[in-house]
Amino acid sequence: MQQTTFPFEAIVHDDASTDGSAAIIREYAEKYPDIIKPIYETENQYSKRDGSIARIMDVAMHPNSKYIALCEGDDYWTDPNKLQMQVDFLENHPDYTMCFHQAKTVLSDTGEETDKNPALNFRSVETRDYYSTELFQKWMVPTASIVRRRNLYYRIKYPDNSPYGDIYVVLRCAELGKVRGFDRMMSVYRIHSAGVTNSPGAAAKYIKWAPEHFVALMKNFPKLDKRVMRMEIANRYWIRARFDKKLFFHDMLMSFKYDFRVPIIRILMVLGLKK
Repeated sequence: MQQTTFPFEAIVHDDASTDGSAAIIREYAEKYPDIIKPIYETENQYSKRDGSIARIMDVAMHPNSKYIALCEGDDYWTDPNKLQMQVDFLENHPDYTMCFHQAKTVLSDTGEETDKNPALNFRSVETRDYYSTELFQKWMVPTASIVRRRNLYYRIKYPDNSPYGDIYVVLRCAELGKVRGFDRMMSVYRIHSAGVTNSPGAAAKYIKWAPEHFVALMKNFPKLDKRVMRMEIANRYWIRARFDKKLFFHDMLMSFKYDFRVPIIRILMVLGLKK
């Protein structure tokens, strides 16, 4: 349980689960009615990828709430002073919109710490400010580490393939103010073999939607370095071109359009002319 000098609510969203989670949530909601505020869905909202969960949670929040702390179902907090520390920082630094911290990555089945996914840089977080491009490139923000200000309005100008989820939250905060990281381990990120981001089909789905998604990020978040983004977009189109034969010519042209160096280097590598 978190130890704080301020009241807080825990909005628990059960997204039409089939594993008995709803019964457990009801049990805790009855024990702690002033803290646990449950939401039960009959239809899975996450799979819609249309921002439904964010809208549902926003409506459920207390009208006077100032901050939002995130914690997805597989993850958990480990430091009882986590919320107090992060809220104190934001209270004392009004020019900051968000803060986050280190997290331990463990295998859900065994509880063992792992570096199975090297793309997750959750242990590398330092106590300093972070900016949009670095946050995007290195992806070092564990969801359960985020505490942000609630009233952050940011209009998405280009809605096609518009971003949702963690990346949208983080980049929106970076556009509207400063973001601070802390080198303090205060949560756990669990990797589950059948989870949404680690299931066998997750990589294939990511390859399919990544190019247009990254284009949307570049258009909607001006603080992202355009050179870095164009290179990343070109790379994503190249990867999908080799993955989906139907889109091969289109995606190769798009790869050249965004950064001609990427496909040229890739071709030289395939031919063995460049390491």
